[in-house]
Amino acid sequence: MEEMLNGFLFAWLVTLSLATIAVAQDDQSGFISIDCGIPAGSNYTDRITGLSYTSDVGYVSGGVSNSISLIYQSNSPERLFLTVTSFPLGTKNCYTLTPAQGIFGKYLIRASFLYGDYDGTGQLPNFDLYIGENYWDTVTISNASIPIRKEIIYTPSTDYITVCLVKTDTTTPFISALELRPLNITIYPTLSKSLELYARLNFGTLTNQYIRYNYDAYDRIWMPFLWDTKAIINTTQDVLENTYRVPSAIMSTAVTPDPLTATNESVSFYWTANNITERYYIYMHFAEVVEVPVTQIREFNIYINDNLFYGPMSPNYLSTTTVYTVSPGYGVERYDIVINKTAISTLPPLLNAVEIYREI
Repeated sequence: MEEMLNGFLFAWLVTLSLATIAVAQDDQSGFISIDCGIPAGSNYTDRITGLSYTSDVGYVSGGVSNSISLIYQSNSPERLFLTVTSFPLGTKNCYTLTPAQGIFGKYLIRASFLYGDYDGTGQLPNFDLYIGENYWDTVTISNASIPIRKEIIYTPSTDYITVCLVKTDTTTPFISALELRPLNITIYPTLSKSLELYARLNFGTLTNQYIRYNYDAYDRIWMPFLWDTKAIINTTQDVLENTYRVPSAIMSTAVTPDPLTATNESVSFYWTANNITERYYIYMHFAEVVEVPVTQIREFNIYINDNLFYGPMSPNYLSTTTVYTVSPGYGVERYDIVINKTAISTLPPLLNAVEIYREI
């Protein structure tokens, strides 16, 4: 059965609990972790992720520090959402980040927002987000208690990066947290300097928890996708990372057609574009999680909108393989991904995780 990814996605509405899995990474070199609104000179280590956060004083000027209202504080999923910096003055207010790698780096940048009626007005904000001089996205708060995250992979043209909040109506822009993570320069190849996250999904998970640092070395946030029509296969052994460094906690589970309910032996899903000019990149992560007997084979082809994209492939046992588009897909309203078993395959296809990005 084909699964629709829209509806699950996105402005990145974060209502799930954070996975508390054993420490796997402890290297925050190059990380910039800003908790907006905490006092100047203060810092702390988050007890769940182990990430070290600092005040935004010195990264931006003109902001006003506030705490979200008490009724929302008790329900806040993470400490970084308890305070905000708001910008009642000026049309455009910018944070300046100076990562160690400068112009030679590629970075994951994430901006987080929880309104929490910090100003006591109950007036839900709406404003634009820019990176450098380029429009990134619009932040539309539709629920005071639900956090929103916006994420981008960015290759700068200068040694510093500006993230700007731009006032577009009578409401006041604000921000809860701003995070930068250095990436391996060779991953997420693209024709563009900016890729906005559309989806990053963990298939085969049995929990309603998302996984991030300190399991993921790049602090990507992996959202669970509970696929009712698929069977789950998994392993208790570690799955080796490739250059994309998708953590074993993600790659040790996968979905495959359920022999009891499947009408065909494929894994398929789709999403729809807001308009046909949008350009998408997709990254699919595969690993065999069961030891396939020598008498059997798992082999499949991957199709995008009925065109053979990759294959045939047989995923490696306990080792990650990433398959991705080198140029963007565009010009259509709907993107159908179908993973079909080949004629010689005795086992159905599997899929462990997927990432979809939209070119800015």
